[in-house]
Amino acid sequence: RRFCSNLGMTNQTVKAAQESVQKSEEFDIRRSPISIAAAVIYIITQLSDEKKPLRDISLATGVAEGTIRNSYKDLYPHLPKIIPAWYAKEEDLKNLQSP
Repeated sequence: RRFCSNLGMTNQTVKAAQESVQKSEEFDIRRSPISIAAAVIYIITQLSDEKKPLRDISLATGVAEGTIRNSYKDLYPHLPKIIPAWYAKEEDLKNLQSP
């Protein structure tokens, strides 16, 4: 939530990010919670109209861009189960760049 407000994200994108982070805990992704949060924020903003550059997310979260990219790679196969269905359709997920 703190990172999202630093980035000026809307309530709906913040809610989607929070739900996604909670769902990501069900998977065995060996990354720190902050790295996962940063990657989720990046993914959520890429799916929205308020796209944020990786650099801004890196500055807001204190997580290096490379770490966010690697966490994104780890999360990518699980995206359909992590991103809330009310937030993004499967086609939207397919339009995301693969890592």
